[in-house]
Order: sequence, then C-alpha cells, then structure tokens
Amino acid sequence: MKISSKSPVEIRVFSTPREVSEDDLRGCVAVVIDVLRSSSTIATACMNGAREIVPVATPAEAGELASKSGRGGALLCGEREGKPIEGFDLGNSPLEYTAEKVSGRNIFFASTNGAPTVVRVRNADRIYVGGFNNFSAVMGLLTAEDRRIALVCSGQNDKLSIEDFVCAGRFVEALDLKFGEKVVVNDGARAATLLYQQFRGQIGELLRCSTHGKYLTSLGFSADLEYCARVDSVPVVPMFIEGKIRGFKPDGNPVNETASLTA
Repeated sequence: MKISSKSPVEIRVFSTPREVSEDDLRGCVAVVIDVLRSSSTIATACMNGAREIVPVATPAEAGELASKSGRGGALLCGEREGKPIEGFDLGNSPLEYTAEKVSGRNIFFASTNGAPTVVRVRNADRIYVGGFNNFSAVMGLLTAEDRRIALVCSGQNDKLSIEDFVCAGRFVEALDLKFGEKVVVNDGARAATLLYQQFRGQIGELLRCSTHGKYLTSLGFSADLEYCARVDSVPVVPMFIEGKIRGFKPDGNPVNETASLTA
C-alpha cells in the first residue's frame, strides 16, 4: 500500500509507552524501539530462524505459557533489570540468539521494558520492532504504509532512554526526507530529530555514555552495546501479529515458512 500523494504523513514519537493512549494507536502503524536490547535481540532471533516470539509482561507469564505449550520446542528467554532470569534458557543479549540455539524454536520473551511495550501497543493496526540494527529494513516497510506512524520508545522503567529517543529521531528524519512537505509531526518527533542530529555518526559513543549503556557495561555486557550500535546489520523486520512476533524480510516476505503477513 502506497501513501496517497494528497495525504499527509503523520509521524508521532512517544518517549515512553506510558504516553501512548488507545486513541494514539487507532488506525496507525507502531514501531516499538528498545535499542538496549530487546529490539536487537528480537530481530536477531528472527534472522536466525526463530519460529515465533511471544512477548509477555512478566517472567511468570512466560513460564505459564511455555508450560502450556509443552516446552518441547520452547525457550524461556528474557531478563529483569538487565540480568538473566534464573531457570530461563536465554537472557536478553542478542549475542546469545544464535541459529544453533533458536532456529525453529518458539520463544517466550519477558524483558523488563521491550516486551511489555509491544504488548501495550497491541491495538495498533500493524506493529514492527525496530532499532539501529534493522533500521533500513523497517524503513522499507514504513514508506509503503498508508497509516499514521507512531514511534514508541520503550524507555527504562517508564523514564526516557536517550538511545531509544535518538533512534526514533533517525526514523523521523528519514521519513521527512522521503515524504517532504507532506510530513506532519508532534513535538516528540521534532525533539527526537534534533537530538539525533546531535549524535549522527556517534551511535556507539551514545550507547556507551547512556545511563542504561553504562549499567549494562557494569554487568559485563559491553559487547552487546557494540552489537546494538551496528546500523543495518540485521535485515529483518519483526512483526507482531495476533500475539506473536514473526520475522519478515525487507520485501515483506517471511523469513521462514511459519510466518504469514496479515492485515
């Protein structure tokens, strides 16, 4: 679907999921951004052949759903406050999600911020998970949308995370360059774009200097920061469809045969 030449392109940035209302989501495509680290982890899992990812709000919910599924091909994954959860198969480091570990598996994913944000925006018409790693892949689908665009930053415990906000600004700038005078933005989008322009070409440094980046480094995850800063390294778009995330290529085709694109 192409955006009509006469239609304005409304782009809004929300610095935390708490800002988003049901009215904000009605008739729009939402992009959930959690740079450190859920966006990268989910995209990497999709790229490496995960069958589907079920985002949930709590570890208890993940455990319950995994038990109901039989646990045969299921993986319990996620973190709390950046740390792996006792008894879970994988944490929230994208480097853990290799093809050997996740290919063909169902993943029940409970991260502190990213997974609950996906669940919160579930009533949007379409939902993508985006970050620096899969920026161009997500952009490719966004430019073919005929809906309003909501860029929802996961933040950190309902507070702004600079890395998510800057990433949202990169999307806004690219969409503005694509659609020009047709673009209509909110103040969040204006602020995010200005902040991105301050850090253009310095994404790695931004992540290392961010509050959450420093915290993850203190936990021993500095390699994750380097991975999450790699722009366009993961050419996959995770899409949340009927309660599950599945991976799609930039052309809209599924990464594996279990995925299907529905309205």
